[in-house]
Amino acid sequence: MGLLWILAALLPVPLHAAAGEQEETHGNEHGEAPDHRGFYVGSNRNWFFISFLPESDQAETLGIELESYIDTRKYSIKNISYLEVADYPRPIPGQPPGNIFPGIEVKTGISDLLMGFWVSKKGKAHGKHHLAWGGATQLPTASADSLGTGKWSLGPSLDYEYEAGRWFAGVIALNLWSVAGDSDRESVNYFMAKPFAYYSINDKWDAVYVPYGISVYWNKSSGEKIYFPVGGGFQRHLGKKVNVSLQFFKNVLRPSKGTEYDLRFMLEFVF
Repeated sequence: MGLLWILAALLPVPLHAAAGEQEETHGNEHGEAPDHRGFYVGSNRNWFFISFLPESDQAETLGIELESYIDTRKYSIKNISYLEVADYPRPIPGQPPGNIFPGIEVKTGISDLLMGFWVSKKGKAHGKHHLAWGGATQLPTASADSLGTGKWSLGPSLDYEYEAGRWFAGVIALNLWSVAGDSDRESVNYFMAKPFAYYSINDKWDAVYVPYGISVYWNKSSGEKIYFPVGGGFQRHLGKKVNVSLQFFKNVLRPSKGTEYDLRFMLEFVF
């Protein structure tokens, strides 16, 4: 089943949708998974980034994210798998996580595959707050050294969600340490928090804050460790199962040669 998840993450469309209709939400992140058994796909998100660098260079990235579930009688296992197809004018600190390949190398290709897994007990509603614990892994699938870490990495993760009134918000947090891989590459010790916040303006529009992520690279020198994005945008509902959004971010903390601004377009399919 893990291989099925990996294959699903490499596809621009889901393998199949769950039987029956899900309750309409801002996205399948919102609330608990529906009461199904077996494997099913919750949502597919396709993110297009334009990253503006300090030297007036521009990098483009297509992110493909698949959210899926395995449900048993008592437990639900949530998976989010994320892969990028990137066109970089040079290696960019922090994109992808742990990348420290030196020099200037123009590359286009796929990045490392990042996956998170969280387990929660099924049953009564959790109310406004929901917390699930799990783990994360990053696989060295990159097509070029400057697009990946060259390392196999593992670590703990959590998924917290809050929903009340017009608000849906939360965070996915993880820390990765490299456990194997290319001995010539620097080890990975990396923290990421991916916050998300949706405020429902009406039945068609949301104000949103869904950045690339807040990142800390523990093994880098002072001043080169942190990405912290500030910004946001708006999301439009195109019917019950398709959402589109546009956001703009400034990384107020960033490595000296890191991304300064990000323009992010997202197309989401909910199943």
